[in-house]
Amino acid sequence: MKSLFILILIVLTFSCQKEKISIGEKVADTFYLENKGASMRVLVEGNTSSKTFLLFVHGGPGSSAYFYNSEYISENVEDKFAVAYWDQRNAGASQGNNNEDDFNLEVMTEDLEKLIVLLKYRYGEDISVFLLSHSFGGMLSTSFLTKDQNQTLVNGWIFAGSSHDYPLNDNLSKEALELYANQEIPLGNHVDEWQKIKDFIQGLPNQKLTLEQANELNSYATNAETYFSNVEPFPVMDIIEENAISQNYAITSTFLNLKYSQNAAIQQELRNYDFSQKLENITIPVMTLFGQYDFITPPSLGQDLLSKLNSTEKFDYIFPNSGHIVMHQDEVLFYEKIIQFMNEFK
Repeated sequence: MKSLFILILIVLTFSCQKEKISIGEKVADTFYLENKGASMRVLVEGNTSSKTFLLFVHGGPGSSAYFYNSEYISENVEDKFAVAYWDQRNAGASQGNNNEDDFNLEVMTEDLEKLIVLLKYRYGEDISVFLLSHSFGGMLSTSFLTKDQNQTLVNGWIFAGSSHDYPLNDNLSKEALELYANQEIPLGNHVDEWQKIKDFIQGLPNQKLTLEQANELNSYATNAETYFSNVEPFPVMDIIEENAISQNYAITSTFLNLKYSQNAAIQQELRNYDFSQKLENITIPVMTLFGQYDFITPPSLGQDLLSKLNSTEKFDYIFPNSGHIVMHQDEVLFYEKIIQFMNEFK
């Protein structure tokens, strides 16, 4: 009986202890953001004593922040700033049920709000937070920044290979693919592949694409960047193989979350979102970073975003040897731009 009492006391003591929050130059904190049926993994690495945080808002829905956590960042970014790798609901190592009713952009926007509040609670209200959005992460970040006074929670926004308007995105992807098809076919470069792309685009309707058409367009856009020898391939399987053990990838969870998210109702719902009319409300510093050969989210999408903002500090850079995964395909220059941006506006 006495031993049972001691065991209960130990359990209660440790369960009530305050979670350790690390302030230092080489931090590695993992914790979970809880909201509406989801328990979302957050990994904070690097220099939290800098009071400056780079927050990844990953693509998908259903991808993972695991894939951005590279050796280069560890050695050249995390020594200067803290980096927050957040797995969104139904993504990466995040847990909970499929929360189908709460798997939508509105709730995910609330997730991002609560995450930034949580970071400020843990590491100090005075920390500077910079959003780094990629692909679908741009849609989520735009939703967040155009809601209420949310933009006051962050110091700047880095819009990297991202989207803020899916119907416009589709049209610009079609334009970019057809432009390059007309350029490459006469040169004899991947003629059969480019002709298939051209035939597909010419067969699409002028009105808004269906989800099925958009997915097929995305598939052609994904392949198109591989037809240019100067574009560095993105070896996702090699990255997983190299980092799965050292970074404790939740491989099973990541795979199941991705599979579920790809077939969830949110994919159809996102086709109706367009934040173009709200962009004028954004006044914080913004930098767009795009690959020249990104056909999934073409560089003209970033230029459209910048043209509609009321920010006085706006920057644009196009990487001449990159496609959609610009942070891996031109890693050194990509993070040089980010470090410069963060140092200026932190």
